[in-house]
Amino acid sequence: MTPKEHVDHIVRDHAEIADLVARLRSALERGDQREMKSLLLALQMLEAKHYATEEALMRVVAYDGAEAHRAEHATMLDTLKRINEALVWENLATVSPQVVAHLEAALAHMIDADQTLNRFVSGNTGLAAG
Repeated sequence: MTPKEHVDHIVRDHAEIADLVARLRSALERGDQREMKSLLLALQMLEAKHYATEEALMRVVAYDGAEAHRAEHATMLDTLKRINEALVWENLATVSPQVVAHLEAALAHMIDADQTLNRFVSGNTGLAAG
């Protein structure tokens, strides 16, 4: 995959992640545990795919911040996996603070770490990663 193709995927993923975060917040406010479970599983799959795409881009462009960026991905995926596992055994009220923290972390990651990657990619390839 070319850097441009990676960038195109990342931009689409960011839009999907933002949409899922909004839907998760709404389900959380309503206390809809069934929808939360479904959306959190969808978010876990999307984040895994998205992070794999970002990590492939980082390899292609030899991004010097790749190790720290990958570490953030691993932490976020592990947190989301633990939230999803907890929802199997616990009710939504028990894991709500973890869900909110993860949603905030996902958005912060897109704003901070992904924008740093974007600046690197733009400066080295002329492309923007969104």
